[in-house]
Amino acid sequence: MMTTWIVQEKRINIMNICKINTQIERLEQELAKLKAEANKHSKYELEYKNGDTFLISNRTVMGEAAGQSNGLLKAGRYRKTLKFANEHFKTQNEMMRLGALIEAVTIEMNMEDWVADWNNYRQSKHYVTYDCAINKYCLDCWWTYRTMGVIYMPREVAERVCEILNNEEYEL
Repeated sequence: MMTTWIVQEKRINIMNICKINTQIERLEQELAKLKAEANKHSKYELEYKNGDTFLISNRTVMGEAAGQSNGLLKAGRYRKTLKFANEHFKTQNEMMRLGALIEAVTIEMNMEDWVADWNNYRQSKHYVTYDCAINKYCLDCWWTYRTMGVIYMPREVAERVCEILNNEEYEL
């Protein structure tokens, strides 16, 4: 009797180990597929080659950038055409200057603790726009709609930033 029970117990353990091994193999295959998908280039990711790209640096656009940095590549600092490089460089500088102004005003108004809470649809999140028809900076706001590349702030900060920009006390 004892011998039969031990043999049956060992068969169960061997069967469990086989099931576990099968599950491990299946999970490894799924993981390999996921890794392959994650490393697959998007059709929207351009391949940049030495000598045919423009690098957007902190201070200027560098033509036909020699050598490439993986960090700069991941940060999206290369462009295929000079036109896009110049446009994106100008936008980057304006955004950095606007961000610095917003930070200074936020500190001046003692509102550093304010954070846009996208789970709170009652909190208005203001941002600065430029109205080309009237040549003025204006504020606008969203409660739940989030736009990429926009710096959100409380109403008081947005009003003060617009005032400073419209009075030409600061240039973007």
